[in-house]
Amino acid sequence: MRLGRVGRRIWKPLTLIAGLYGVCSTGFYLTQHVTPFNAVYWGIITMSTVGYGDIVPTNTLSKVFAMVLAGSTIGVLGYVISTLNTLAIQARDEELLGMDGTELKGHVVLLGWTVVSRAALQELLLAGRKVAVMTRHQDRLSEVRSFATHLIREARKDPDLKALVSSERDVFVCLGDYSERGALDLVNLAEAKEAIVASDDDARNVMTALILKELAPHLRIVVAVLREELRETLHAAGVTYVISPSDLGGRMVSAAAVQPEVAKALDELSTSSEGSSLEEYPLVAPNPLIGLTFEAAGTKLRESTGALLMGLARPRVGAPGYQAFQVMMPPPVGEVLRDGSYVLVLSQVHDVPRVRKWLRVPAGRPPQRDRAPAPH
Repeated sequence: MRLGRVGRRIWKPLTLIAGLYGVCSTGFYLTQHVTPFNAVYWGIITMSTVGYGDIVPTNTLSKVFAMVLAGSTIGVLGYVISTLNTLAIQARDEELLGMDGTELKGHVVLLGWTVVSRAALQELLLAGRKVAVMTRHQDRLSEVRSFATHLIREARKDPDLKALVSSERDVFVCLGDYSERGALDLVNLAEAKEAIVASDDDARNVMTALILKELAPHLRIVVAVLREELRETLHAAGVTYVISPSDLGGRMVSAAAVQPEVAKALDELSTSSEGSSLEEYPLVAPNPLIGLTFEAAGTKLRESTGALLMGLARPRVGAPGYQAFQVMMPPPVGEVLRDGSYVLVLSQVHDVPRVRKWLRVPAGRPPQRDRAPAPH
């Protein structure tokens, strides 16, 4: 993408330089009757203002041509240098704006820069995910980049987080109006896995979610809305999950007032940097928990990794996408863990690599599993 745009911009000055070299070489060849090789050599040496003096004009016509060439070359080279300098500045500015787009794959697209998206970016980076962020406000580009860079560098100082956190090259930030189809090309939707829409405008959030469903049906889409009544509308449009930060915040405040330790526990569970991590793992081969009862699986997991088996997400036949799985925390102890479900595992951050290695399956849910299983 970048090479193509640069090529379209610099072909004119490069063509001008090539043409000037051609005229110079041809002129010396015709007026001085030197060999083609010497004509090209003479032209390059003259235009570069080196002037070795090993080949010089020896007749009036050749001298007149050399004088005209010397006078015109200064202006042409000045124009070319100025043009290339301008193009270099434009390329730098466009890179800062993210206009080159990204080639990230398997990443999360984060649209909008708000308090919600800031918290989301933190958790995604602490989980080692690749993230492409788009904001509509140019003055927030540096804020996003500074936040991500500082978070990653600080996390790498923590032995527990160092092995999990993303790298700086896993973050792409760009300027664009994500409610317009053309702008979304910058974040490479075709290769993304999930999209989070979290602007401070509910109407724009709804419009963006609909555009995402049209452009990238494979995406798992999560939308943060201010108005709770939009939840059903977005679910009906095929959005995987809709969250109302104000509603969630209200529940946390209520819990903190009555059962403060419960609120604190929920807060720690939702923040990777606090020392605990709650993840979901698919019950697919070669996961060693398949076929065990919930009680037996919990014991085996605890003895092998130190992690706790907290719950089970069981598929609901025929349910819409956002209700495709029923979450039970905990399920009956005799519940058998069957292929196609998910287990929810709680572990310390420093134990996460060991848990992932022991379960032998990646954490998370692929977008294609958002649809409910077809009835048999």
